[in-house]
Parts: sequence; C-alpha cells; structure tokens
Amino acid sequence: MLYRLLVRDPAPARIEMPVVLLHGVLCNAGVWVPLVRHLRRKGVRGVYSLSYGPPLATIDGFADQLADKIGAIVAVTGARQVMIVAHSMGGLVARAYIRTHGTAMLARVLTIGAPHHGSMHAWFFPGTSLAQIRPGNAWLAALNRERVDPSLRFVSLWSWHDSMVAPQTSSELPGAVDVALVGIGHNALLGEPEVFAYALDEIRAAERNAGHECGSEMQ
Repeated sequence: MLYRLLVRDPAPARIEMPVVLLHGVLCNAGVWVPLVRHLRRKGVRGVYSLSYGPPLATIDGFADQLADKIGAIVAVTGARQVMIVAHSMGGLVARAYIRTHGTAMLARVLTIGAPHHGSMHAWFFPGTSLAQIRPGNAWLAALNRERVDPSLRFVSLWSWHDSMVAPQTSSELPGAVDVALVGIGHNALLGEPEVFAYALDEIRAAERNAGHECGSEMQ
C-alpha cells in the first residue's frame, strides 16, 4: 500500500541512462522495493517505475502508458534512451511497446520470468490482460511473429523452477539472450541476489554505452 513512498521517482536531473521498472500482472510498482533499494545502495541514479492499469485491461493499453512514461522521463532527464527491466507480464508490456513504438528510445531490455509464449495458469483468471497471456491466443501469436530487433540487446532471465510460468521454457525468446537460473521461484526472482547482480551488470553496461556515445558526439 505504501509503494508510492518506497519506489518514488527521482527528482528531475540530468541522467544519461534512466532505468524503467515494469511489474507483472495484478501487481504494482511495490514489487520492486528490494531491487530499488539494492540499486540505490550501488549508486544507480535515475530508477523509475510505472504502475499501469486498470489491472485487467489490455497489454497494448499498458504499452501506451509506458510510452507516455518514457516520454516524460526523457523530458526531465535529457536522456536519449532508457533501459527497461521487466518482471513477468511486464516483459510482454515491453514487447507490445516495441511493436507499436519501435526501439529508438530503448538502450536495452531485461525481462525477468516473462511468459513470452504465455502461461497455462492464465486460463484460471479473468480479464483481458490474462487472456492475452494464455498460450496460443491470437494476440500473443501476433506478438511472437515480431522478431527481436538485432540492434537492441534483449535479455530474458528466467528460472527452471518458476512455477507461475508454465511451461518454464515459455520464457525463451528467439533473438534474445536467454539466461536460465535454477532453484528460484517466480516471485522470488524479485528478491534474488543473483538477479540483482545480473540486473546491475546490465545497467552498468548500458551506462557505459551511453557515456561513450555522448563522448563521441562531443568530439
């Protein structure tokens, strides 16, 4: 309930590589509290989050909300691009954004436990967003006909012991860098030190690339 206090967006400032956190279905940005605290301790600046909704609306609608959020972030930071870190359905929101808005505003994408090809558990819940996560549905099939842009680093981090993504191999995505972990559950991925370390490495790499590009432009 207090997530707005715990994962507040930073004050407006010049940030070369903002990070946008996208939550999963029936959640809000509060799921990111452990990762946000970890990144702050490591000195990462410019961590933003988005709570989209209403929760059972369309994933395409959530993607449009993401587009608005990215536009607002680049306006207050002066950044050219952002990095996305997404958990669960948030990975599909990121991909729906890419399908509609392209990759020009994205430096890289890291999905964590994302059901890229759906999850059988979605059959047990109502709502449009859940229907879009059901394996084999028309919306998801159309999304998966879209190939990952080879110029965009897209990483799918997932676990063989994720009981919410069924089957677990649904998180494998052609064209992405697939990283499979073991012994970690779906929600446990949000508090796992190994996931934190991987996310931090990706963020640091994105920051270095952004700094290099800015330096090249100034020469």
